[in-house]
Amino acid sequence: MRSLNVWVETSSEPVGLLTADDNGAVQFTYAPEWVHTAANFPLSLSLPLREDPFGDATSRAFFSNLLHENDQLERIVVREGLDRGDMVGLLAHVGADCSGAVSALPQDHPPIKRPGSLGQDYDVLSEEDFADLVLRLAQGRPLPAETRDPSPVAGFRRKISLAALPGDRFGLPKMGSGAPTTHILKIPDPNHRHEAQHEAFVTALAQQAGFNVGACVAGDVEGQEVLLITRYDRWVEEDRVYRVHQEDFAQALGLPADLKYERRGREGRRFDTKAIARILDATDRPALAREQFLRLTLFNLLIGNNDNHAKNHALLHVPGQGPVLAPFYDLVPVQMVAGFREDLAFRIGDAHIPHEITAADLEGFCIALGIPAAGARRILVSAAKELLETMENLCADFSQEMRPLDNLIGEVATQLNAELHLGLALRERDAHVLRGGGWNLS
Repeated sequence: MRSLNVWVETSSEPVGLLTADDNGAVQFTYAPEWVHTAANFPLSLSLPLREDPFGDATSRAFFSNLLHENDQLERIVVREGLDRGDMVGLLAHVGADCSGAVSALPQDHPPIKRPGSLGQDYDVLSEEDFADLVLRLAQGRPLPAETRDPSPVAGFRRKISLAALPGDRFGLPKMGSGAPTTHILKIPDPNHRHEAQHEAFVTALAQQAGFNVGACVAGDVEGQEVLLITRYDRWVEEDRVYRVHQEDFAQALGLPADLKYERRGREGRRFDTKAIARILDATDRPALAREQFLRLTLFNLLIGNNDNHAKNHALLHVPGQGPVLAPFYDLVPVQMVAGFREDLAFRIGDAHIPHEITAADLEGFCIALGIPAAGARRILVSAAKELLETMENLCADFSQEMRPLDNLIGEVATQLNAELHLGLALRERDAHVLRGGGWNLS
């Protein structure tokens, strides 16, 4: 049997024990002291505070979602001769660096994650070292032997976590410091080299439309486009950096990453509107969370982002209050990019693809989210009308190179305007959208 202590940055003692028996079955058990201290919080909605252990499926779903999807993990699999399904074995090697505030460490290992001092706990990257990191990531080459990703995050794009330091510099946490990073540097898919520009533009658009979003900015390093993302699960106060515990919707639902799309699951075990409603009901302000999620869903339809799967939504667990929706992130107009599917990440009503959506589907979606049936139509129409009017005003100032996105927004806005009988006088666009045909701004 292999056992690991589970910690969060705020804990002075382990919050629980993760074990795998000789047959590979996984179990997680909270420490009694963590369960019975009033100020403490559960690691996940799928792992509510209790003394009884959680079985393999539930435990595996949460902790496997902490594993990063990058070359660093694959090198450990090869080096240690581990099975990719040996989650506890993998965490024994990478659990000090797993995503977020949680760490999983051998029982004789002291806690590693702690708040950081921006002035003391980071090694500054020179401009040359920073550029070398970018080019290595862009070209698929390994990082320098002495460099590892100090806080890997999920996803298939090439990324590394960094800390923004005083004086417009970046750095990496000193080895053994356990200090948090503050930003994620993401490199676009080489086949979609303007992806960073698209994501930054759409994220700024969402912010202008009144959404709480994770800030990001696109830039150029040695001719390579990059996206610098401010981590929403960090709290910086003067010189100190703290981690805030977060979980994505897959973890909250007890689903492995493979089931992040509704089409991959089955009734009762999938990322669908019923499942989303359970998460929203558990937040600190459920009614507000439902309306926020409705507005975001409409926004994603407008920008062609049907890749809003379970790992692209998250909750923040703040001590002393209930879970809250994390700022929205990964807002990318994927329908403008060659090779992406048109299927929705989760059905809206009975619709599987965006252009099939009707007013009945949207109203049914609202009710399924938990919005009372008596007010669903009114709330839907009000949210759609306000968002479409806002987006029309914002789109009018788009540059010529962003006209493909303007055309997409106009096409979906026209569909929603007609289905919901909003009566808006929408601006005429000069082209139709070629979905999935690629978006080249050069």
